[in-house]
Amino acid sequence: MLGINLFRNIRHFSTSYCLRLDMSWRTLKKLPLNPMDRGVLTDGADYIFLDGRPTPFGMKQKRKLLLQREYAKKIVELSESLDIAKERYAMKAGEKEKNLKHVLERKLRPKGNKNVKD
Repeated sequence: MLGINLFRNIRHFSTSYCLRLDMSWRTLKKLPLNPMDRGVLTDGADYIFLDGRPTPFGMKQKRKLLLQREYAKKIVELSESLDIAKERYAMKAGEKEKNLKHVLERKLRPKGNKNVKD
């Protein structure tokens, strides 16, 4: 009995597994390394309605869509706050420059009779 089971196991022994790991032919044909990564079967819907209605999203698709929406909202919110911060910084820099200019104008006045106009 042991000899029969051993014969069955040896009969199905394969040496082509190392060829499966070498995916250079896939890169030469400009295909993805993982065939299940993308393609006609994985990108499309699992089924379609004959009357043309759109198919509902799967659970993972819906979760991914909601997550992408949250990311988009967060990006918009952060970019708006960044714009506000840039404007505030520009206003502060302008006020500093204005104050410095005002101080320099007060200090560098001509003295004496040149100040009085006829």
